[in-house]
Amino acid sequence: MRYVGLDAHWRQSTICVLDHRGRKLLSRTIKGPWSKVLEEVGKIRKPFAVCFEASTGYGYLFEHLQTIARRVVVAHPGQLRLIFRSKRKNDRVDAEKLAKLLFLDEVPPVYVPSSEVRSWRGFIGHRYKLVRERTRTKNSIRALLRGLGIRRSPAIRAFYERVRREDPERGKIALVATAHFLLRAMMAMLRTGEVWRLQEEAAA
Repeated sequence: MRYVGLDAHWRQSTICVLDHRGRKLLSRTIKGPWSKVLEEVGKIRKPFAVCFEASTGYGYLFEHLQTIARRVVVAHPGQLRLIFRSKRKNDRVDAEKLAKLLFLDEVPPVYVPSSEVRSWRGFIGHRYKLVRERTRTKNSIRALLRGLGIRRSPAIRAFYERVRREDPERGKIALVATAHFLLRAMMAMLRTGEVWRLQEEAAA
């Protein structure tokens, strides 16, 4: 059995391979996307186990590594920091540490949900961000109206009517024109309907 520590990044990754006695066989930097990393890892003599740190998109690596490795362990990044406690940090060092932890069977693992659960979590997270952005936009519109001394209007047409009625002074034209521009941009964001579409899909 060989033990592979993988410090994975999108543009450049590093692997470290230990033999069955824990001796380092090779340390290599791989330039390219994860498809290239998988190709290089697949060339390692079997059987082997792989360990890498959980990060954005770790599910893709986990699923594809499972097809070529006997064992795949995803390490918990928070607990790894407590274990390493070292200021010396680079890709080669991190890959070797992961390989050694895997050899010693001391990797703090993270739970890897199924692809369906990960997709659902991503869906909910995306909707949450959209709702939060919508709320910020609404608050910006209210602040803009308050800054012009106009009470909150339920629709953009009512806002235009209030501006024409309550702001006859020419000195405020530039300010109102700027407000119109900002409002159009913010109302366009609210009109996209993506939040509502996601909500309907979630309820289906």
